[in-house]
Amino acid sequence: MQSKQKIPGNTPLINARELGKLLGISELYIKYEGTNPTGTQKDRSASLTVQQALELGFGTVVAGSCGNYGTSIAYYASLYHVKSIIYIPKQFHSPRLKDIEEKYGAELRLVEGKYEDSVETSKRDARDNNWYDANAGAHPELGLKAFSGISSEIYGSIGKIPDTVSVPVGNGTTLAGVYHGFEEIRKELNTTRIPRMIAASTDGGNPIIESFRNDEKQIKDFPEERIKETEVNEPLVNFHSYDGELAFDALVRSRGFAEYVTDEELHRYKNLVREYAGIDAIPAATASVAATTKIAGKNKLSGIHVAILTG
Repeated sequence: MQSKQKIPGNTPLINARELGKLLGISELYIKYEGTNPTGTQKDRSASLTVQQALELGFGTVVAGSCGNYGTSIAYYASLYHVKSIIYIPKQFHSPRLKDIEEKYGAELRLVEGKYEDSVETSKRDARDNNWYDANAGAHPELGLKAFSGISSEIYGSIGKIPDTVSVPVGNGTTLAGVYHGFEEIRKELNTTRIPRMIAASTDGGNPIIESFRNDEKQIKDFPEERIKETEVNEPLVNFHSYDGELAFDALVRSRGFAEYVTDEELHRYKNLVREYAGIDAIPAATASVAATTKIAGKNKLSGIHVAILTG
């Protein structure tokens, strides 16, 4: 389900009554980001990133990706007639490679190693060739601005600040931006109310989840030798989260939660979301729904719960 629009945002907030009833959550909403131009929330940041590159006079933008962000960068680069080069780990199974290379005309470079190796290779090439570094973490202010729009759309739809907002995390950029958006709303309303953020990721390894659950004072990289990459968890697994410090801080400040989800659970929730909410999402995206169910159940949390779900 994809929109024909070129400008990302204004995605639907779905009242998932049937799914919520099944999962024991009285008020469950799904913020469905699949209606963005390339089907994910990444379009929000990619749009601003490519525009900034153009304004600064760069002719080429580069980024390392698991698939979705690279697709978004390639799409907006094609719209603004900027060259894009996308770096993907050679062993990854992303279904977006044809979109990146054939549909949107980006140059695709396959890199040996993990996601972080793709990012670091693209960063090196950007420095060496005077290309625009469009990677996560390179321009945190753009990520905060881009994803804060999700918060204002949620508040505008329900007229209330929800009790929790759950976000699938890899680098943590989306979660940090959503929290930033609710902080802006809190200040405008002159209230102390803020949603408790829920970071959801794979048990294959993620530093945001691991550091928060271990009560660390600040985020630490996940031990690289413990990383377990699978075809299912590729969009989420990290040993270094490039906007992890911002996401970790958001969890602390919101008195939030962090939850691991297994591949088996991701498959199960994908099927539940499709059957009871009518949304066909990749398994990794449904980590937000799985984590909300776990957290709400364990902590006996009532109220309004929002899970952000990509396409």
